[in-house]
Amino acid sequence: MPETKISADELRSFSQRVFEAAGVNSVDAEYATDVLIWASLRGVDTHGIRNLKRYYIDTAGGVGRRDGVISFDAELTIEHESATTAALNANGGLGLSVSVRAMNMAIEKARECGVGIVTVRNSTHFGPAGYFAHMAVPHDMLGFASTGYLFPHGQPKSVVPFGGLIPMLSTNPLAMACPADSGPAFVLDMSTSVVPVNRVEMLEELGRAIPAGWSLDANHQTTDNPDAVQKMEPLGGATAYGGHKGYGLAVAGWILTGLLSGAWRRDPAPDRVLGENTDTKHGFAQEGIGHSFAAVRLDHFGDPTMIKQGLDAMTRAFNESPTAPGFDRVLIPGQLEAETEIERQLNGIPLSDSTATDLRSLSSEFDVPLSIY
Repeated sequence: MPETKISADELRSFSQRVFEAAGVNSVDAEYATDVLIWASLRGVDTHGIRNLKRYYIDTAGGVGRRDGVISFDAELTIEHESATTAALNANGGLGLSVSVRAMNMAIEKARECGVGIVTVRNSTHFGPAGYFAHMAVPHDMLGFASTGYLFPHGQPKSVVPFGGLIPMLSTNPLAMACPADSGPAFVLDMSTSVVPVNRVEMLEELGRAIPAGWSLDANHQTTDNPDAVQKMEPLGGATAYGGHKGYGLAVAGWILTGLLSGAWRRDPAPDRVLGENTDTKHGFAQEGIGHSFAAVRLDHFGDPTMIKQGLDAMTRAFNESPTAPGFDRVLIPGQLEAETEIERQLNGIPLSDSTATDLRSLSSEFDVPLSIY
């Protein structure tokens, strides 16, 4: 069967019009769309346009995702601010666009002071963490982004702590980006679990088995059936292969996002606490998803051109190094995605059958034309 594809420009216009038809203002619709298209262009299909309907549009109606009902007209408010920092309250708003605004604030603070750090609480799913870290790259800055949630009573399809039986953490991704001079930017975007839940969901949609070691069933046994997944393993495994390191990174990420943002609090709004059990634990519960963003100016540490050329030299050193059996090249994080972006800009973005079905459904629901080839 021929592969279903859509041009990036067509998909961008369609997504923005759908967001606007669903009640998102034009600026936030543009922000949110850019996040999703960036992921789809770079081959990060788990966090791209496949999520438009189920993660964002449906969730605004209170169905679909478990990440909290999205309020498209919520106001982003400042709760604490200094010259270099800010703590924001998303008030249940669209995490995609909220996070663009927060990272823009971090970049502006870095422009003025050299560094900017901004947290957000009471937010919703923000898509690919790498997008927000990469926002700093055109400004000759390092970028950082992370998001996280803690389920103190446990929650299916979450991450088990090292040595534990109850899944208590979201996959708590961390991202960092560094600009290059002529080569690809360094863009690290990693979950602190073996894989994100989105990848399990995507393989389930495609009718494929998952590799052993990704996740566990209700009996705490490894499973290749995505429908049986109840527990995600921390990076390195639940009990072996350095899983304590992945677990430690997950908790560190949560400190930056859930704790520092003020999301983990004594007086959470009950309807913003996620999970099957919304009771407090030791007096605390998390109100919405927490995010953290940072930007750092390169010129506060030296000549930006020299730093960027140094990154190019590092990349070439890795690319020229001998490969292990089964590998064609040694790449840096973000390099394959940059190549994929070039290819997909030229030849279109591939869509799975389930994603194509979702987009056609949105086209019908909001009377927005769609041209898939």
